Parts: sequence; C-alpha cells; structure tokens
Amino acid sequence: MFCPKCGTLSFPSPSGDISCTNYKCGYNGPANLKTKINGKEVDLSKATSSTKAETRVYEVIKDSDKMQGVLTTNTYMCPKCDCIEVFAYLEQTRSSDEPETRMLTCKDCNHGWREY
Repeated sequence: MFCPKCGTLSFPSPSGDISCTNYKCGYNGPANLKTKINGKEVDLSKATSSTKAETRVYEVIKDSDKMQGVLTTNTYMCPKCDCIEVFAYLEQTRSSDEPETRMLTCKDCNHGWREY
C-alpha cells in the first residue's frame, strides 16, 4: 500500500490502517482502499493474493560419461595407455591470482588427470 498523502510505500495493519514510514509525512489513518482500474472503481480491501508454488521439471545431466574439452593430438600422452588423443580444457580451480588447471581426459580409456 502507498500512503495516500505522500505516496511512500507503507504496510497496512490487519485492521486496514497504515502508518506512513516517511517521518516528514507522519500520516496515520485508513488507507485509500478504493481506486480506479481501467475506468472502474475497485475496492482493494477485498483483494487477495496467493503464493502458489509452480512445479518445475528438472533434467539431471550426467556429464561424467561425456568427453569434455577440445580433442588434441600429439600434444599430451595418457599416462595409463599411452594414447596421444586427449580431450583438454582449462578450469579455474584455485583463486584468481593463480594460473588455471588443465583438465585432461584420454579418448580411448577415459582416464582423467590434471596439470597445474
């Protein structure tokens, strides 16, 4: 509700009276509960509101099975199977003044390791 005198946002009591929060205005009294909406006079004392929770559909994405990063060839070698085709990407794992961590995943055996 807004103060009918100065327009400051005010919260009505259960009885419908408002106390203006603006110390310069100091209005205490009934709120102007009638207003015109689209040319019709509406009594706001009968207005209701509800907080209906909407349901959401969540999709769980399991990306551990998926290769991540850019496929590189002859740049890195898998320590487990000696494959030279490796997916690589950079990730900031520590504070911003530290360098990124290079995350690596083997294309053949899916072995993952990191370089600092």
